[in-house]
Amino acid sequence: MANRRKEYFEPHVKLDADSPVPLHHQLSEGIMHELKQCRVPARTVMPPILTLAQTLHLNRDTVRKAYAVLEEREVICRPPGGRILKVTEMFARGNAEEALAAIGVVLPERMESLLDLPNTTALKTVAGIMDGAADLGISAMVVPLPAADDDVARLNNWLKSMLSKLSGLVYLGEDKSRSHEKAFDILLAERTLPQVFISGHRFQEHLGIVRVDMAPGFQAAVDCLYELGHRRMAVCGTKIPYRKQFQLQTYDRTPLLCEAVRARVPLCRDFICETERGDSALADWLKRILNLPERPTAILCTDDEEAGKIMDMVREWGRKIPEDLSVIGYGDTGRVPRLSSIRHPWLQTGRAAVEMIAESRRRSISVNQLDRTLPAPLVIRDSVGRVQI
Repeated sequence: MANRRKEYFEPHVKLDADSPVPLHHQLSEGIMHELKQCRVPARTVMPPILTLAQTLHLNRDTVRKAYAVLEEREVICRPPGGRILKVTEMFARGNAEEALAAIGVVLPERMESLLDLPNTTALKTVAGIMDGAADLGISAMVVPLPAADDDVARLNNWLKSMLSKLSGLVYLGEDKSRSHEKAFDILLAERTLPQVFISGHRFQEHLGIVRVDMAPGFQAAVDCLYELGHRRMAVCGTKIPYRKQFQLQTYDRTPLLCEAVRARVPLCRDFICETERGDSALADWLKRILNLPERPTAILCTDDEEAGKIMDMVREWGRKIPEDLSVIGYGDTGRVPRLSSIRHPWLQTGRAAVEMIAESRRRSISVNQLDRTLPAPLVIRDSVGRVQI
């Protein structure tokens, strides 16, 4: 499906030629209803009289009278001496000041699937969205994406019904099967709705982004280890596939962590491990590097789950944490007791996305001008210690 942006707002008004209500009045009411329903921003261009008349199979005078009614009610206006009709600031502002509809949340998995995951961090982000919306007096709802085989007409009808319920969309990512590509196409092509992608890269210009600034936290972790005498540090990360759309910042963790280590000490290739989640290669790599004459004294991981596995294996092999090996994770999920970790702001990312949408509506500006960047600080606990000489 093409993502070409329309040059003007295109109303889809149903008219009844047998109704006692004049056609121009039906048209003006229908246009105003759609402008409200779709929350069209100020200065949106309306179709020329002739274009709309041809689209709706109407007489040009009918469209001219309908536009005259809308001008009188200050819904649309034209600049002095101009011919282009646009939605007025007053009408758009009045729409924005009305009670906001729900914030739509697009999940990468079904809710029941998220509950089954060993690491329920996505639910913390959802909780941040729900709480942030509640604090602003807005509701939040999970957006039910249509089936993959839905045709374009049904998808467009689905979008129109969703627009009347939503004041903005928040994306947490895309499912691994990529089974909703058509639905994403029409959602992302919709420019009247503020849309925010959490903890990811901007892949379309109009998207707002909530970023997490991981680099300072990683550098703080490396600096802390260095001050405790560590000169040989290893990095363990999970393989993340590259995506043109919905690329999460998780993809950046391993290269950022390697960069932070290299800023302090040399990092050889053998001290870097990237495995699939649950891959048995992790144990082989860990055993190999810990038996080297010049073994690492610390390992930095790109998530807490991997850090917990490493700590368990090290203890099973008769070694101690942190006396024999210091370990730092990422996420600060609380699932690994006493683990030092970089704290990812799960709740705050969800709240920030909601605040961006509300501010975009209130100020009638594009949400991509309101990007947020949140810190990910280091939290030191018992899994880190001084190098034993």
